[in-house]
Amino acid sequence: MPQRHLAKTEDNPNQRTKRSTNPNSHTSQKTKVDPTLTKSHTLNNETCSNGPEFGKITVVHYEVAVNHQSKPSQTRPSGGEDYMATPFAYRYGRRYLRDPSVSYPLPVDLVELHRQSLRTMLLMQVFGKPFCAPFFRDRAPKKILEVACGSALWSSIVHDYFSREGHANISFTGLDIAPLAPDFQKQGMDWRFVQHDMRKTPWPFKEGEFDYIFVKDTVFCAASAGVELDPLTELMRYLKPSGVIEVWETDLLLRALLPSPPMSLKMSSNDVEQAEATATYNIAPGTPFAKAQNKYVKDYNEWAKKAIDELDCTATPCALMGLTFSSDPDIYGSVGSRRVAIPLSEIRWEREECVDSSPAPKTGGRGKSSSKPLVETETTRKSRPLTPEQTSLRRTALITFLGLVESLEPLLVEQSGKTQDEWDRWWSGFNNDVLEHDGLLNGECLEVGAWWARKIES
Repeated sequence: MPQRHLAKTEDNPNQRTKRSTNPNSHTSQKTKVDPTLTKSHTLNNETCSNGPEFGKITVVHYEVAVNHQSKPSQTRPSGGEDYMATPFAYRYGRRYLRDPSVSYPLPVDLVELHRQSLRTMLLMQVFGKPFCAPFFRDRAPKKILEVACGSALWSSIVHDYFSREGHANISFTGLDIAPLAPDFQKQGMDWRFVQHDMRKTPWPFKEGEFDYIFVKDTVFCAASAGVELDPLTELMRYLKPSGVIEVWETDLLLRALLPSPPMSLKMSSNDVEQAEATATYNIAPGTPFAKAQNKYVKDYNEWAKKAIDELDCTATPCALMGLTFSSDPDIYGSVGSRRVAIPLSEIRWEREECVDSSPAPKTGGRGKSSSKPLVETETTRKSRPLTPEQTSLRRTALITFLGLVESLEPLLVEQSGKTQDEWDRWWSGFNNDVLEHDGLLNGECLEVGAWWARKIES
């Protein structure tokens, strides 16, 4: 689970100070270091969650020997307060990480955890399974690490997936700064949770310990860790040669998908069929987008872009992640990716298009294309209405987006300059427009992506 501090005071929620730049970032060490278990403690219900649903969680702490010239970040300030043992504080009526040096902007309460879990399940539906890397058809990984795991829903689902496929003896590790995951050992998983601040390197793992590392939606976490986009460089230390790393990201700003999105010649038949089944659109280099047309989405995009820039994050990680994997061919091999646009409602041009009804090959989204093989686009398909399942998937995508806006409210209110009453009226109008009045007919969509690679043997 990623991390950040909101600096509004609890006494006056309408005032907010600028965050300071994280002074504790430092370059990861290259020397081989083995972690040493120093202590463990059990967090009770009041510490772990808003209620008893998570039960008691045993958290392990590690001590790592680092080069004496390095300057690792501190989890315990000079006053002696232990933010790892008591990580939470309440602001704006929601629960946040308490450490003032952590720059993660989202709450860590059950409402936000539910939104993240819903988004995880949405992406699994869109991609067709809980991972996209094509390397596990015959042989499953044996040691899996989920970074910034939060509730660790992904680990639980992947465990069940491999169990159904007949693969056993797979160990799962979840890494996060705060203990939010339940004890999956009680459900028969080989599971451990490691509480660790990602800003402190080396991380508490042995080099080459895992053969599969999964990372999802860590843009805000990366800002706290003091890296530009993701902690991939540090993560590769703990991946075995020929091991697999996979990253899922979602852009934080919305664009509108235009008619005639092309089909990439490199697109697999499975990806085409999955897009057909889910009424989503595979993104190719020439996929046409425009700025969002909905007035409320325009407002959100403007305010969110300013707020995210202040956090030294990127609002569009999907546009940059491919460059990250292609930046070092000596490390990343068998690189692959898939990007998908998920419309947040039915699109006007989906309703209106009128095409040749003759049989044709499939394209990168739902429906059929025309029989012209050299111009395969979405507008050449025969239009048909969304199924109830496809409609539900788009509505789920919309609900997770609205939940994100709600979780970012303190930052957006500041950037908008609105009073709380003015914000409440804007928020009510936004919900009414997109939920009741088809306000997203112009093609506003979530842009999501998955990237994967093998670690090249040195």
